[in-house]
Amino acid sequence: MSKETASPSTLESEIALIIKDDTAHIRKELAGIRQLLEYDLRPKPPLVIYDTYYDTREKSLRRRKISLRTRRLGGTLLISTKSDVRRISGNVIRRRETELPWSYDSVRLLARTLELKTPSMSLSRFQSILPSRTLKDLGLQVIQERRTRREARDVVRQNENPVSPLAELAIDRVTYSFQDVKVGFSEVEVEAKSPGAVAIVQAIANTLVSKYQPFLQQWIHGKFVTGLAIGKLLKIDGFQSYLVKGNLGPKAVEVVDRTIRARRF
Repeated sequence: MSKETASPSTLESEIALIIKDDTAHIRKELAGIRQLLEYDLRPKPPLVIYDTYYDTREKSLRRRKISLRTRRLGGTLLISTKSDVRRISGNVIRRRETELPWSYDSVRLLARTLELKTPSMSLSRFQSILPSRTLKDLGLQVIQERRTRREARDVVRQNENPVSPLAELAIDRVTYSFQDVKVGFSEVEVEAKSPGAVAIVQAIANTLVSKYQPFLQQWIHGKFVTGLAIGKLLKIDGFQSYLVKGNLGPKAVEVVDRTIRARRF
């Protein structure tokens, strides 16, 4: 995350590339890249991330173009919001993110910021109940659940010492859980990690798209919105025929893209 404002609010600048033909050999080949342009790609330990998104029954957060989620990462639980999404410098997407450790103070702060019902429970009560119950008491309900297996690499300039990451390249295997079906897709995210790295992000993304066409294409939609569109399309006869072993196939990617652009979800 590119920390361009004071904590806890930051700005993240990234480009996402969707793997249209989600085959294992493409992911394996991408995961094996160690050098790109004049940069080294240094692997980090893989992560498994569980995200749950919430909104009010009236979808008041979505109407204000705000997303609210909890993220479980190992034994850590975080709560975060994303907002102020805009496209800058080509297809680089910038979002404002506030991410905090799950705590009594964090929940109260976000409730005030988002103009939700402030929890009236005591600290001891907060500590004794599940996070999902706390969020329900704030008037929120679950609108999306997903699991992401992330293989990330630090992007560093070759022969630089000491090493300072300029960006992060992550290969994400995403699985959405709907009521009676799971749907997956894979994408590559390239995110700025230092001031002035947006041009590097763009150059790396362009190089990957050029090398791996037609399997890889730029994807301007976030995972959250992508999941909302998939959930809507699953209610339409015929969409599941575009899935390949439970994953988005090339035709499904086109349909999801059109659905989001037309705001039909």
